[in-house]
Amino acid sequence: MYNNHEQLLIDVQKKSKKIVSSVRDVKYLKEEIESTKGLIIGFNTLRRLFGFLKETTPNIATLNTLSKYLNFKSFDSYSTSKLNFDEWHFQQQLLLIQTSKTLTDKDIITINTGVLNNKNIVYLGYFIANLIQENNTAILNKVFKNIVVDTLTSSDLLQFATIITHAFYRVPKKKAMAIYNDLTKNQTFRDTVVLLYIDYSTLNGIYFNVLELVKKNSTRDSDLFFVSLMSFYKQFYTIKTLEIRYITPPENFNKFPPVLRGRYFAYKIMNSTPIEPALKRRLIIECKKKNVHLLIEEIIPALIIKQEYKVLSEISEIFYEDIFNEDNWSTKTTNSFFLIALSNINWHGNNIHTAKKNLELVEIEKAELSYYHYISLFYYHTKLKISHSGNDLKTNTEAYISLKELVLKTGFIKFLEVTQKYVLN
Repeated sequence: MYNNHEQLLIDVQKKSKKIVSSVRDVKYLKEEIESTKGLIIGFNTLRRLFGFLKETTPNIATLNTLSKYLNFKSFDSYSTSKLNFDEWHFQQQLLLIQTSKTLTDKDIITINTGVLNNKNIVYLGYFIANLIQENNTAILNKVFKNIVVDTLTSSDLLQFATIITHAFYRVPKKKAMAIYNDLTKNQTFRDTVVLLYIDYSTLNGIYFNVLELVKKNSTRDSDLFFVSLMSFYKQFYTIKTLEIRYITPPENFNKFPPVLRGRYFAYKIMNSTPIEPALKRRLIIECKKKNVHLLIEEIIPALIIKQEYKVLSEISEIFYEDIFNEDNWSTKTTNSFFLIALSNINWHGNNIHTAKKNLELVEIEKAELSYYHYISLFYYHTKLKISHSGNDLKTNTEAYISLKELVLKTGFIKFLEVTQKYVLN
């Protein structure tokens, strides 16, 4: 029995996202396994398992440790349940649950075991999408009450949130809102769907209605803080006369995720004219902390819309390499915003040729779907400015038509207001 551990080693490598091909990889894997509370494994033990020392039959304690790293209670539990790691087997199990129209405790174990393989979260997303179509709130509630997603990355969960959110958009709004009203009472649903898939495309519609439900059903500081910031965003982009609004961050603000903290600084930028020196200093200090890539995802568009080119330029010069060397779930989104920022900086410096080249590198279609229209608005806003400076009537006209279509979809009339002076007649 103990010799049959090859698949266990494969699954451990999958979870660690590191293929063991050198002794250095073994060292990394040891550190990764021991980062899980209570787990200890010997360096030489791992070297033997992966063939860097003479192989021996691993003892049960070693196999139990590796299994616990994969969130199983023991090697025996792993051996019994490992079929659910297989993607096709997991899909079949979901089909059986779907056909039975019930969800047992055994089914919950099947689901939680299956999603330990991160690829299976997509199949679970489509399973939940089907439940939304069928208006099966009983099973939906049970899934979100019991699902364990601690081992999944933000990238995995974003795929999950995208599939589920667009399932809501395929049913009548009244039906969708009734299901949302039920599910937003559950923190796991809020965390893995509503607060992860931030839908700028419908901020002036259904997404804002969903945020109102979050406000109604959550007491968590970060949730309510996020809703207040998004409410300001909606007002800033969709109302002609902006009322000054003061949003005070909670006491635990510094422990919030970098994207949420960045959103607060974006609010501060949009709520001031011009940007205050103290805020500028604070931005630089915050960006010098880790995860600058995530922090500036909201800061950059705020600086562009407020025409704060000097601050944009300073951030660009200091953090250029940090931004483009990052690789995570929102890389394409932030890189698109950053390239648009560089284009604006060069346009403002009358370097039109380089501004065009910056804009040509933007890959909007690879950004997060929820940001697609939002990024596009900034893209065409910038294209208008460049074509205006170059007296390119054809490009200018096409960009303005595209911008107006996006404003019609999103309701973000702010872009027509700030762009009007760059339209060629």
